Amino acid sequence: MKKTATIAAVVLAIALGGFSLEITRPTSVVAKAAMPDPALTGAPSQGTCFTCHTGGLNDLSGIIQIYNVPPSYTPGQDYILLAAVAGLTGSRWGFELTALKSGNTMAGSFSDSSNAVGEQNSLGITYVSQTTNEGFDGTYADSTGGAVWVFKWTAPPQGAGPVTFYGAGVACDNDNTANAGDFAYTTTVTSTEGAPTAVESTTWGKIKQIYR
Repeated sequence: MKKTATIAAVVLAIALGGFSLEITRPTSVVAKAAMPDPALTGAPSQGTCFTCHTGGLNDLSGIIQIYNVPPSYTPGQDYILLAAVAGLTGSRWGFELTALKSGNTMAGSFSDSSNAVGEQNSLGITYVSQTTNEGFDGTYADSTGGAVWVFKWTAPPQGAGPVTFYGAGVACDNDNTANAGDFAYTTTVTSTEGAPTAVESTTWGKIKQIYR
């Protein structure tokens, strides 16, 4: 857990110009920490975490970043992605993210790679977010600096076209309420469709050559 928060602190230091942030160990969990409402990623026709966490939206106090999104994805390929939220203030953290193709429909699928992340579906769209439903505090409560979450994205089949990832995150003051002491951030990353993985054709003659 300390390693996770340390990564987030480095992210913020790079993004905001070298601030020094102390990292502490996360502890307790409560309320909507279990999982945020769906459709708060900042995608078209969606809201953001600023709906409840009203301290500020995309100010200079923090950032959300999505890492390991390929510039060009291979259809059907699995990718391990990271969402990182960091802030100069905050001692509890959250995020929500989705991936959409043209027409704002779901692109590919998500699955969690840790018990800090969960998925939920709404109107045909899947969202990944922090969770406390799997025996671990995915909000990293009482930690300072930020947090990082890891999950898997499986790219859509060939023909899906460009995919845009929409993410929203929060840096909360950990007073067990969503209010003006909490700050929200959004980001987008786009990945174009690449060529599918080539499958080499074979013949009976080639097979016989192997086992000759």
